[in-house]
Amino acid sequence: MAGAAICAQPAAAFAQGSLISLDRLQIISLGASVGTIVPSQIAPTKVFSTQADYGPIAPGWRLSFSVSYWESRFRDGVVQTFVDSLNKSLTDTTARVQPSRIEVFDVTFGGDARYTPVYSGAIKPFAGLGVAAHVVNVEGKLIKGTFVEQRLDDIAFGVYGTAGLGLRLSRSVGLEASLRADLAGGLHSAQARAGATYYFGRIRGM
Repeated sequence: MAGAAICAQPAAAFAQGSLISLDRLQIISLGASVGTIVPSQIAPTKVFSTQADYGPIAPGWRLSFSVSYWESRFRDGVVQTFVDSLNKSLTDTTARVQPSRIEVFDVTFGGDARYTPVYSGAIKPFAGLGVAAHVVNVEGKLIKGTFVEQRLDDIAFGVYGTAGLGLRLSRSVGLEASLRADLAGGLHSAQARAGATYYFGRIRGM
């Protein structure tokens, strides 16, 4: 029993002195933003997102979760290249595959850890790394009912980096602008967002 007590003391001391703490996690702010996203092989479009800040997990580090949505289409050149490859494989030289619009829809769920320098100023720069799940749906007459459509409809997992500035206008309202880059399988994108944030109040335990 004495040995067990001695072994337990260092573990307790480590837990108390740990830099990472999850026991204070709570939603301290909600935000909404709109911006432009430039995905690979897809026409640039608008992206809409909402995010929740769950507060600090370590000195200078915060945990954030977000959901975003965008819809667009494959670029004309990408579709034409695909059609040309199909036409080259046809044995009947009088038959031709005609290009058509191929639409893409993406819902992204993400979570990241963000570093913000600890100081009392109203402008807060931040940078973070996170993981995301992309629920992708692709539709179009050209690929409808084919294995190509089944291949493109996917849930892809990836990573992303983000950086930006937050400006606290009052106790409850703020503004935020950010840049973000996603890497998820064959879907890469860069985006710029700007929006507003609502702060609920004082963080519990701080």
